[in-house]
Formats: sequence, C-alpha cells, structure tokens
Amino acid sequence: MTSPVLLLLLLAAGPAGAAELGTAAAVSAWHIKSSPHFEVLHESAWSPNSVSLELEKMFSTMRLNLAMFAPWMASEKSKIYIYSSQESFVGGEFAPPKWSKGLAYPAKKKAVLAHELAHLYFEGYFAEKLKYPPQWLNEGLAVYLEDIVFQEGGPWRQALPYFDPPRRFPLDQFFTAKLDALGADSRISDWYLQAFGTVSYLYAPNTRLQFKNFCEALRNGDTTETALWKSYRISSSADFARKWEAWLNDYAGASGGQGGSSAALTFKPAKLTSFGFTEFGKKK
Repeated sequence: MTSPVLLLLLLAAGPAGAAELGTAAAVSAWHIKSSPHFEVLHESAWSPNSVSLELEKMFSTMRLNLAMFAPWMASEKSKIYIYSSQESFVGGEFAPPKWSKGLAYPAKKKAVLAHELAHLYFEGYFAEKLKYPPQWLNEGLAVYLEDIVFQEGGPWRQALPYFDPPRRFPLDQFFTAKLDALGADSRISDWYLQAFGTVSYLYAPNTRLQFKNFCEALRNGDTTETALWKSYRISSSADFARKWEAWLNDYAGASGGQGGSSAALTFKPAKLTSFGFTEFGKKK
C-alpha cells in the first residue's frame, strides 16, 4: 500500500546561526531522517530536534490502541513531512487550502504528534472504503490518544470531571455538529471535551471489540444510531445520553471532580491541544 502521509508546519527556531525559517536558502530540498516506523522529511537543513525519537517512543502506545484499524502500521513506514514556513506549507506539493494553518510543532510536541498520528491511522481505515469518519469520532479518538501520552494524566482527563451539563451538547446535535459552524472558541472547546468523553466511554478497556464493530458499521454506511444498536445495544440518542451521563457521573466521582460552573470554566482545552494551533473555524 502507499505510505500514509502526515504534514507538519514547523514553527520552532533553528540552531544558532541557522538560516531564517521559510527563506529560499533554508529550503533547498527535502532532507530525510529514517526510523524503524517513520520516514521524516524536513525542509530545513538542520534536523527537527528529537522528532524521530518522540515518534518511536509513542509508537508502541499508538500500535496498542490503533493496530485494529491499521494492522499495516508495524510493517509500513509512515511519511512525516515537516515544512519550515506557512508559505512553504501552503505552496507545497500537497496543495492544502490557502486558509489552512497546518499544524504547529510547539513545545507540547508529544501531544500534538499523537493527535495527528491518530488521524493518520484512523482516517486510513475509513479511506479503505472511500469513506471519512464522522468528525466527532475522528477528533474524539485523536484527543483520546493525545491525552494518554501524558503518564501523569492528560488535560482532557483532568477536565472531564468538571464538564457541567449546561456546557454539553444534546447528543442529536453533537453527532451532527460541524466544527466550522460552532463559532465561539468556548463552544469548540466544549465540543472537543465532549468528543473526548464520548470516545472514552465507547472505547473503554472492556468494550474495545464493540468499538471496532461500531467503527466497522459506520464505515459500511450505517447511521450512528444503527451502529450504536448493533455494537452496544444502545437504542437511541436519548438512551445513549442516559448511559453516558451515568458513566460520566461515576467518572467524576472516581476522579474526585465536584463539577460546578466555576470549576469547569477554569479549564480551557483549546489552549492545550492541537486545536489551538490548527485554528478550526478561523478560515481566512
């Protein structure tokens, strides 16, 4: 199969004395760094610090959680293209939309890389049937994988116990909502947190096979409601809401979360994930 491709926009500074990122001098050709499971292609002559090492360190976690969707990931190298400037990214061979911000590569690189690798593998699974995963599922799984790279407990896990009911979307709206139509950053953050909580519920350790069956049903063209019934015996959005909210209450209790608007509003997921760098809903 053709190697999957991930595009990154590198916004870090180079080593002392390096040419300014984005200049013609700095971008003369693709430079390649290979590792057992990845091929990193970068424009700047200097190699992005520790990218290959970070990728390989998180590979075992990604494989444990995503091998059911991408069994080829152990034998096929994924290509990671790292651009050195916004101009180069937009004008590159993959021709992303001009409004695209690409993906910044900041200090929180482990979470960002995990998020985008999840997209790479999971979207490839749906692409086998010329389909695209529902946005809530695609982003929810990505932030779920992003969160588990934090051994001490990621920001999404820390925020979920304080997710107030008034901030939650009704499930029939949540499943069909589009990020670029949500408007306010606060609502996009709420949507991401709900996506994380929904996938965390569906992808619990004792329901992994059911989750795979659910995704398979969606990939085969079933509606969300039909796939939920086939895989989880959840009969409707209302039934899902009751079960999810009961699970969420247990989750909050086990985590020590007390809820309440003041606690919930102190956390802004958008600032701690790739959302803050890709700037969804801000097309220019």
